[in-house]
Amino acid sequence: MADVLAGGVRIAYQRRGHGSPLVLFHGAFEDSRVWTDTLQRLSPHADVIAWDAPGCGGSGDVPEGWTDHDWADAAAAFLRELGVVKPCVAGFSLGSMLALLLARDHPDAIGSLVLVGAYAGWGGSLTPDALAERLQAARFTMEHPVAEWADGFLDTVFAGDADPGRRAQARALLDDWRPSTTAALLDVASMDLRAALPAIRTPTVVVRGADDVRSSREAALDVVRRLPRARFTEIPRLGHDCTGPELDAVMLDALATTAH
Repeated sequence: MADVLAGGVRIAYQRRGHGSPLVLFHGAFEDSRVWTDTLQRLSPHADVIAWDAPGCGGSGDVPEGWTDHDWADAAAAFLRELGVVKPCVAGFSLGSMLALLLARDHPDAIGSLVLVGAYAGWGGSLTPDALAERLQAARFTMEHPVAEWADGFLDTVFAGDADPGRRAQARALLDDWRPSTTAALLDVASMDLRAALPAIRTPTVVVRGADDVRSSREAALDVVRRLPRARFTEIPRLGHDCTGPELDAVMLDALATTAH
């Protein structure tokens, strides 16, 4: 791990490989370790960078009072500090929202987007009842031990026949999650980003696992419709977490498009 100071926060990251830059934004209850296998597989083909978002992993805590613009500014500052120019940015779940904020506020900082398990913010992709349930579940995680909610949460993230090792890794990461980060992220996660999407002209691929029960197909297609330069791809037999060789191929294709 290495780290840089960006947006007033010390941000830790992993970096492997050489070539065109591919930047990976993890989801909630995770850090860059979720991309360990991806880094290994893709490092022969790209300069792969996986950050620990502020408040996650080895990074510093989220400053009090941070807004959505602060999150976008920190992501842009992170790219500048690393000298990364117009990378392909791939974001999973919560990471897809942060990638959209980056594209909204700093469109010249990125070359392409891959949005995995994507949301136009929870407020833009969930019904009011589903949003209320999601917020209630998030607050429950802040107030109760991980053992009380981990299995139920992971059941919504992984398909029933998902790789047990991948699920075990995700379970281990839950033990390191900071409840204060959940509190800092709730306002951002609850945003409705639909009105911002038509102005984001970055080439984008929206990726969904066909068995995803957290982010619906309709929500993914709505993001595609609203983004001027987006296309949709669905990976069979995978859930919300659809990291693996199939997603690798999508990201490398997007990276090749960025490079040209």
